[in-house]
Amino acid sequence: MRLVYHTIVVMASLLTFTRFLEWADWESPPEEMNCAMPFQTIISDITNLMADITAEEVSPEAMSPHKAQELFKKAIRLYILLPSIANVLLNYKICVEHGLPLHPTIYYELKEARKYRISHSLGEIQRANELYWSSIKVARECCRLAPCAGQHLKNLLSETPPAVSSFIYTAIQDHYTWLGANPSLLSALAEKIKKAYRPSLLIGAAHGSIMPALVLSELLEVPLYFIRFSMFKRHDEEPIISLSDQAWLFDFRKEDVIFYDEDVAGGRTLELFVQRLSPLFGQVKTACSIRHAGSSIRPDFCGRTWWD
Repeated sequence: MRLVYHTIVVMASLLTFTRFLEWADWESPPEEMNCAMPFQTIISDITNLMADITAEEVSPEAMSPHKAQELFKKAIRLYILLPSIANVLLNYKICVEHGLPLHPTIYYELKEARKYRISHSLGEIQRANELYWSSIKVARECCRLAPCAGQHLKNLLSETPPAVSSFIYTAIQDHYTWLGANPSLLSALAEKIKKAYRPSLLIGAAHGSIMPALVLSELLEVPLYFIRFSMFKRHDEEPIISLSDQAWLFDFRKEDVIFYDEDVAGGRTLELFVQRLSPLFGQVKTACSIRHAGSSIRPDFCGRTWWD
């Protein structure tokens, strides 16, 4: 009974958030996607946005048009900023595990590790991983507007090294990431998955999948993990998976897992994801929000086929 009650509360909170988002124009990415802000400022903004949205005790439909429009804009901004929580801590983890500097603005390409060869301590590597694991949990709490999310965000920031809390998170306007993050599309995708498959874990290809995967994992009610694999923006040649990733994923070695990429254009990202990660699990299936009609692969589950 307690589990059922928890599920109802979580879904109700998530529904409150996504009902505002349904009013968005999902064919046109908003200018707010272009972002360059210190991580600590973003955390403060997210905390304030959640407080404003949850302060209203009536449904969006029952609000005055002015209030509904005001909260709609805040919900959009919150959705856009949420990926930063996992994004920045994943970048920190990548840097310390692969001997890269902690630069205030740069997302390094992995091949640059050969140039720097910085030796970070085992303690820092462990801290980076723990913060990364926490960041996914906290981002999901924020996504469902959990009452504890604000305090957990504060705790996460207090444990983050100054070089990371001052890191300038950057994001750019992306048509297909926005299109693939449509909550209605994600809800339809989740229903397709639930009817045919019972995954124990969702793994997203970061960074593009972070925004929609937060919602999708909540809808599927499964654990979530991200592996960095950014072929176009970071020129990654393969998924960046470390021993610490494999250790975290070890508990799922016999489980059914779903690999997720929000936008399957050529299909190479998801294809390499499957090749590299499939041996770590039991049964594996793939999913995407958007599949371009000319893609070379057909994921097992697709929210929408896009004809360019």
